[in-house]
Amino acid sequence: MVHCLRDTRRLSPIQRLPVELLSYIFALGTHNVVNDDDASCPPFNAETIKTPLILSRVNHHWRNVARNTPSLWTSICVTAELVDDGDGLDPPKNRPQLNANHLTTYLSLSRNYPLDILVDARDQDWDFSEPEIPSDYECDTYTPPFSSSHMKTAISHLLPHLSRWRCVSILTDSWAPMYVALQQIQPYITTLGAPRLESLTLMRCNDFVSYSNTFQPQNMKDPAFLYLSEGSTRPQNILPRLRHLTLRGVHVDWASLSTILSHSQRTLDTLELSSHSLDVRPTLPEFRQLLSTCPRLTKLVVSGSGPGVSEDVDEGNSIVNESLHPVPLPCLREISLGYRSIIDGLTVLELLDAPNAKVLTLEDATHPGEPEDVDAGSLLTYVGTGEIPTRDDHDFILTYTTPDGQEYQLPINKSPTPSPNTQHHHQDPNANAPAASRAVFPLLEDVTLRGVKSCPRPLHTFFGALPHLRRLELSSMPIQAIRALLPPAVPGDPAAYATAPCPCPLLQSLCIRGFHHHPKLQEVVFLFGGLALERLNKGGCGLKEVDIYVDDTSGSCVTEEDVVRVSDVGTRVKIIREVLHLDEDDENEDEDEEDDFMDCDSDDDFDPYEAGGAFNDPAFDAHYAGRALAR
Repeated sequence: MVHCLRDTRRLSPIQRLPVELLSYIFALGTHNVVNDDDASCPPFNAETIKTPLILSRVNHHWRNVARNTPSLWTSICVTAELVDDGDGLDPPKNRPQLNANHLTTYLSLSRNYPLDILVDARDQDWDFSEPEIPSDYECDTYTPPFSSSHMKTAISHLLPHLSRWRCVSILTDSWAPMYVALQQIQPYITTLGAPRLESLTLMRCNDFVSYSNTFQPQNMKDPAFLYLSEGSTRPQNILPRLRHLTLRGVHVDWASLSTILSHSQRTLDTLELSSHSLDVRPTLPEFRQLLSTCPRLTKLVVSGSGPGVSEDVDEGNSIVNESLHPVPLPCLREISLGYRSIIDGLTVLELLDAPNAKVLTLEDATHPGEPEDVDAGSLLTYVGTGEIPTRDDHDFILTYTTPDGQEYQLPINKSPTPSPNTQHHHQDPNANAPAASRAVFPLLEDVTLRGVKSCPRPLHTFFGALPHLRRLELSSMPIQAIRALLPPAVPGDPAAYATAPCPCPLLQSLCIRGFHHHPKLQEVVFLFGGLALERLNKGGCGLKEVDIYVDDTSGSCVTEEDVVRVSDVGTRVKIIREVLHLDEDDENEDEDEEDDFMDCDSDDDFDPYEAGGAFNDPAFDAHYAGRALAR
């Protein structure tokens, strides 16, 4: 009888594993494997935050192993889900409070291990309003579920463990919770330092307020984060191991940041600056100094940020004067630039001396409602030639339509044609040099253009200076950008076209997104057949793959048979049809709105000049009135 009981209690194979091995298996199931040589940020997997809790509930043995494995409890996530709703009986005393049991448990069980912290105060139902910013809408009664008081509670629990912070990300919709967090962290981090902090991400996820010339809310603009006062510790002790820094919509004391980074044991690997109003951006010397403290920078992202330069500067003049030389960044491999004006883009590009860059992304980051397009021809020309064209060098486009409906565009040079007797007293000695030798980033292999607006000539100049390009992505670009992958036609001189070299001769992969219209069969034939064949004839490498994304909500005239027929030149063609799926609630709302519209007896029921109407939007009017006055 005793023998039978022993057989039933025989341990399973996993229960017979040594505790150390079982603990290691638990760690693999909770965290991603960290590669010390990888330049990416430390991993933070929000989906496995509760894995230690699940493991500890299997049985008594697993619970003991899990609770005695500190590495399982090092990922801490604070969201609005931790906010307990009050009972509503006594509002002043029963306001929603942050449940800190989760925090205290993880902080205790992680012991002295480094911590990866995510504080996500965002709300998916946020209506883009901020209580601290005056609004013209009287009915604006939005209350964020994760308030400033909740942020204060969370940070107060985390601050005693500042010495263990390794990766910290704080994400908010409005500025008030972020402001509270920064003001709490400021005195501790500048006096005690964060000796293990490797990654710092601060995001105010409200890009729209950054389009204003002045920071909002004004009363929470100062003091700036990381300001060094007399009581601060030595700069080398504040952020000695910081490798990754992301500041999106969050400004700091730029001079102090440069001082801190210049005294760090190691320099930044990645830097991202995004969505900053003009009055909180770094000055030109401050921005250059910040880059100078990162000689081993491998990735740089600047979008709607960078040095604040007056828009009155002439685009044809260099922004960087003789006293501000470009910053040598030999390790920089990836550059992403989102410009809101040509001055923004040129200023950043002129400050970069990155001859080894392999990846470049250019994006039009102007306001979606901006009435005027930004002509990026100067940016493309500068990247291709290292020279800033004057206004008179720009092209304009002559557009005409044939009787059969085909549209053609002809680039016309504004500059007068020089006569044979014209003498050039200041001829550039590099004018006859190959385009690649004059390019700012001659080793580019991967380029992405998003919404970049330009006439054909700068596009030809840009692509002609990319001899090593292997992958190209065009998003929300006109068809002329694709035609620029062939040599420009010279009217009246067919021999010049026949001998012209092929732009981007090593290009193998082409990705096209955001077509302004559904591609017609003739365009697909050109893209997949004519383009690839013509490039082969010009000595270019054959396109191996072409991916084109089309919106299939209203159908497309392109069929799979067409793709097969035009891909006989050895190109793998793939059309990805994207359909926007609406949630059931959104579909019901749309149906209700449509029913309400159909129930109206006449157009008189809609007055577009009433408050909130199509021609009477106070928020829109106030925004652009301010921009007009600023100009």
